[in-house]
Amino acid sequence: YFRIVPNQWHDRIAKLAALGGNAVEVYVPWNFHEVRPGDWDFSGRADVAGFVRLAAEAGLHVILRPGPYICAEWAMGGLP
Repeated sequence: YFRIVPNQWHDRIAKLAALGGNAVEVYVPWNFHEVRPGDWDFSGRADVAGFVRLAAEAGLHVILRPGPYICAEWAMGGLP
């Protein structure tokens, strides 16, 4: 979800389901949601709950992989 703009989520999820996938696995980078200490954002591109809902509507399971360290070629591994 964090690597794709929200208006493309539905298309990508639908394509995964059309390929026969039954799950989508996503990291949850801490520093994407807490840009400044104590300032949390789960809106727009950071709307992980919205992404999970879209996946569920497509019949997909979601495997969330929260940080703090995600090791996904992401700045500081997602650490704030």
